[in-house]
Amino acid sequence: MSTPVVVDGCNPSNWDDPQVYANLVKGGVTATNATVAIWEGYTDAADEIGRWLRRFRERETEILQVRSVADIAEAQRSGRAGIILGWQNLAPIENDFERLEVFAALGVRIAQLAYNIRNLVANGCYERVDDGLSGYGMQAVRKLNDLGILIDLSHVGDRSSMEAVAHSTAPVAITHANRRAFHDTPRNKPDDLIRAVVDGGGVIGANAFPRFLPHGFDSTVDDFLDAIENMVELAGVDHVGIATDFCEGQDMAYWHYLRALHGKIPGAEPQVPRPDPSLAGLGNAAHMPRVAEGLAGRGYSATEVAKIVGGNWLRLYGEVWR
Repeated sequence: MSTPVVVDGCNPSNWDDPQVYANLVKGGVTATNATVAIWEGYTDAADEIGRWLRRFRERETEILQVRSVADIAEAQRSGRAGIILGWQNLAPIENDFERLEVFAALGVRIAQLAYNIRNLVANGCYERVDDGLSGYGMQAVRKLNDLGILIDLSHVGDRSSMEAVAHSTAPVAITHANRRAFHDTPRNKPDDLIRAVVDGGGVIGANAFPRFLPHGFDSTVDDFLDAIENMVELAGVDHVGIATDFCEGQDMAYWHYLRALHGKIPGAEPQVPRPDPSLAGLGNAAHMPRVAEGLAGRGYSATEVAKIVGGNWLRLYGEVWR
């Protein structure tokens, strides 16, 4: 039986830590959506991609840049980890959505509309008022569609997300979130939004970050498997992926940076008890085989497991990317 493609829907680890790459390869991760921008403006985001181009050159035996589904196939063939350049905010385009042309050419393939708070495009999930897309945001959605960049709604507010689904001409993703009915927090998603994403052909990545699981920072890999199963119950096995949201190698300064929201609105990002708040039993990418093993142990067929751990992401990328 062939080894399934394994795709991590979101991974904001410390990419200056060599162990992060070693664990990706050890865990058989075929491709991962690596966070390369959150609050960075145009210049800083471009500089970060420059650092990634250097990493691709210096670590060519471990990783390769993913611009297409064919690159993911090459990553699997060569035993390397494919790196998808992804944003968790549209902050890098500042007030000019035409800048997406530049970043698309550099290889950005996934872009979240907003991160937790309101920006020029959309509402974040922690805003006091649940508002929709701006006119500028609707233009940005069209531009992302035109460029074949996958739209992500993970940290986006409910109304903005529903409007993005309705306005997008391509399927969209919730790369890393769980059902709000499974664990009630603004960062998890309501069932009507999940159904809308599914109806449009999109994929939702069940999220392993412990804050968004019922047992919080005492959660284990079994809690993550529960989240996957809970999502499959609503979305169906053809529309669920996985996302570890690993923060491997990060220090507390990273969390202060997120919590301060770059000086905009302190307190909207939850506190964490330790710098690397991963699940017991799923501490880093080297442990990824435990997800497939756990699903198989719960009665999922080999075909169903292959869809959840990577096949559904692969299908979505193939439909959206250009």
